[in-house]
Amino acid sequence: MTNLKINNSTKYFDEEIDIFELVKVLWKRRIIIILITFLSAITSVLYALSLPNIYTSKSILAPTQFNESLKSQLGNYSSLAGLAGFDLGGESGSKTTEVIERIKSYDFFVEQFLPNIEFNDLVAAQNWDEQSNKIKYVSIPAVDKPTYQDAYEKYKKILFISQDKQTSYVSIRIEHISPFIAQKWLTLIIKNANLLMREIDKEAAANSLDYLNTTINTINLSETKVAISNIIENQIRTLALAEATEDYVLRPISQPIAPEKKSSPARSFICITGTFLGFILSILLSLTLNYLNSRKV
Repeated sequence: MTNLKINNSTKYFDEEIDIFELVKVLWKRRIIIILITFLSAITSVLYALSLPNIYTSKSILAPTQFNESLKSQLGNYSSLAGLAGFDLGGESGSKTTEVIERIKSYDFFVEQFLPNIEFNDLVAAQNWDEQSNKIKYVSIPAVDKPTYQDAYEKYKKILFISQDKQTSYVSIRIEHISPFIAQKWLTLIIKNANLLMREIDKEAAANSLDYLNTTINTINLSETKVAISNIIENQIRTLALAEATEDYVLRPISQPIAPEKKSSPARSFICITGTFLGFILSILLSLTLNYLNSRKV
């Protein structure tokens, strides 16, 4: 029992010596530690200050209800509707899911978004002057001019869209160095997404009506005629709603605004993290140098 106590005391004493030696090593290399930590702090500050402010415009959207009600009313005629060339759809084919995927698609970007914005605001914007409300652009050589696909990659990085599974509400955000452009682009996306879905449904309904009006005259069964008449009635309703409804698929609950405060970068976090990493690096370097010197002895 006595020997165990002695061994434990010796182990504790050795650990104290090791910690004391470690402190001595670090104190000996204090100039390196201070210098590297200081340089890391300065570098972090300069880097944080070089980053432009990013502003985020947000909107919460509610799916419109009439598309789902039409689907439920026509559920019994899904097979006939399929013959007419349109899909009444189920949960997986909801308009909300479709419009989200369309907004994220390359086709929507090229056809609905890109023609309505300044190309350089997306691919070459460097800084925004709050006083003059002007944007400074990066100079891009003609040979390196970004393509539509390059621009699309940037579009995907500034666009954030998701749907809450419980409420079905859609959250959409756009980031830009100018709060006014962020607001403008988000408003444009919501408007054109609704417009695109309206045009798609109007075209599908018109084509279906042509087919159904032709088909109903060739059918003798009264029950089938009634079913087709119900589909025709609802397709006419779809056309009427598409013509009269501006927020056809997504209805804004909160409209996009030009934010007054930046959303990023977190400059204080960058500075603290950079300084801390520099401190850790300086300690590791000091211990490495001490180890190499001890090996030479």
